[in-house]
Amino acid sequence: MSERNVKNLKIGDLNLDKGLVRENVTMFAWDGVQECDADTCPVSNLCNYIKKGKCAVQMSYLKALYGAILGTYKYLDEAMLFKIGMQIIPLYVQLVKMQMVELSLESPTYTTDKGAVLPHPIYKEIRETLKTIHIMWKDLDLAFSFNSKPKLSGSTGTGDLEHGDPTYYKRISEEETNHVGVIR
Repeated sequence: MSERNVKNLKIGDLNLDKGLVRENVTMFAWDGVQECDADTCPVSNLCNYIKKGKCAVQMSYLKALYGAILGTYKYLDEAMLFKIGMQIIPLYVQLVKMQMVELSLESPTYTTDKGAVLPHPIYKEIRETLKTIHIMWKDLDLAFSFNSKPKLSGSTGTGDLEHGDPTYYKRISEEETNHVGVIR
């Protein structure tokens, strides 16, 4: 999906129907973004946006998320998009809000009333949300896969992941002889 098509989606409002992502396929999502409020925003002092209308940090995050999802998974049907929109995207909405809180912290730790120094609980929540997002993507069989053969730059070998590159040792010994005078 092109950036132009993402702009046509109704991102960040309470309308569940976000619009068509391609012919006869509608995106539904729970992705409500609140109005910007500099008094309550944890990162308003860091924000470079105009601080008017919907939170621009969250809106930019969602536009990038929609672009990545719809650009990468162009084959998704309406049922899969519905699950993404109603289960995964709300997790990303929570995640960006937590990341904004994390960014506002002066220290990654805090001191309890008894004097114990502990990591801020927002970090655990961020990790748990990321784990949940990962599980949800796997549930849709859309988790990233590294099973394909990597394209190694400069590799002239004919090896594969299972058997390796039969020319590897020859190539590194040739590289070593080309570096005369280098001490390792």
